[in-house]
Amino acid sequence: MNIDKNQSIALFVGAGAVKNAWCPIIKAVQPIYFKENISIEGATSGLARLVYNLRWFSNYPGGALDKCKQILEDAKLVICNEIRIAHEKNEITVRDNFLKIVEQITLSECNRLMIVSTNWDTVVEDSINSIPKVRQMFGNRNLFAAHIHGVYLDSKNIYLPSEIVEEPYRTAEERQFLGNMHANVMQAMMFADTIVIYGLSISPLDAELTQVMGACLDHPNIKTIKIVDPNHKVVAERINLLIKYPIKKITVEGYNPDDLNNCYDYSLQ
Repeated sequence: MNIDKNQSIALFVGAGAVKNAWCPIIKAVQPIYFKENISIEGATSGLARLVYNLRWFSNYPGGALDKCKQILEDAKLVICNEIRIAHEKNEITVRDNFLKIVEQITLSECNRLMIVSTNWDTVVEDSINSIPKVRQMFGNRNLFAAHIHGVYLDSKNIYLPSEIVEEPYRTAEERQFLGNMHANVMQAMMFADTIVIYGLSISPLDAELTQVMGACLDHPNIKTIKIVDPNHKVVAERINLLIKYPIKKITVEGYNPDDLNNCYDYSLQ
């Protein structure tokens, strides 16, 4: 995978960039009466149901809504605590082939690198900041990731599956904080020439993420999108649906994480 020299790069990462990314979440929501660990889909389903109940009972303020809010707060605290423990024990780490992506970014001698993460953990930016060559490129400064679904260090503001900014059970302050977080990502994307997407499926169930991504792709500087994912064809289709073609033409390429030499061209013709 070749990246043009001296570009401004935006690196979008998801759970696919991290080994065992879902293990602490599954551990946090695992029912004690299950003999085997539930699946990622099972954990997602349970958390999405909690969000649904919160929306439903927001129409009927009272004891049921208060109970759901407490369950939400407790769930987020447990999830973030399990992620903290997984961090401390090095149970979650970047995938080996992710470092190859970072190497390609380094070789491009990019003039700017923005990291946008949908993960609650900080594994990706921690890994990048541990590479001396990357730090040297940016004046020995740490790079920070924009966590558009929140980060485990602040349990109050993490997103559960299917949540959006304008949830009826959020306070006005919470909505403003989360809305500003997304706006800052879109503002930063104004400077990007190339987007690299790694381990992020652009889930059809996450309409808000799709909207953020679509707004980012409207910026005139973006010329190339490189998708690194085993299902790059599926992700490329979802990306192409966000491009205002034929008004704007963007080169869309797909790569298998284990084979960065073969490029699949998904650009709209």
